[in-house]
Amino acid sequence: MQDLTDAYLLLTLAFGGAMLIGGLAFAGGTVAPVAVRVLPEDAAARFLRAFWPRYYRGGVLGGLALIAALAALVPKGPLGVQYTTVLLALVSLFTICLWLPLRMIPAINAARDAGSTGFDRLHGVVVALTGCALLLGVLFLAALGWVLPGQYMIWMQ
Repeated sequence: MQDLTDAYLLLTLAFGGAMLIGGLAFAGGTVAPVAVRVLPEDAAARFLRAFWPRYYRGGVLGGLALIAALAALVPKGPLGVQYTTVLLALVSLFTICLWLPLRMIPAINAARDAGSTGFDRLHGVVVALTGCALLLGVLFLAALGWVLPGQYMIWMQ
């Protein structure tokens, strides 16, 4: 990083990514389990049917914002095209892993309403995709954090 502006830009990107990942981890790990434990079953179901689409939509929009910010960095960014492409791939996979569950919500709700055994399978897929998304988000933050102190430029020399 040759300019302090580059460092601020990358720090802002890391801060935005950390807010997104932290918010998703908190909401998925705290809000939903508390709703299931505290609310009556019908109230918890109504709440979670309103909550999950917003959760995944927020994750997808946040991922798209990170993709747009990284894409803006590619031409003359401080990280170079190759490293920025790696970061873009991580964030793109993150976004896909949140977009797929968003698309699966109607099928999950229908399976739950029908009392079908398909609900458990679909729910398991959604949980796995969400876990993958959060892992990819952490990998993105680690990769971005690795370059903030300037190690990338040392490595490239």
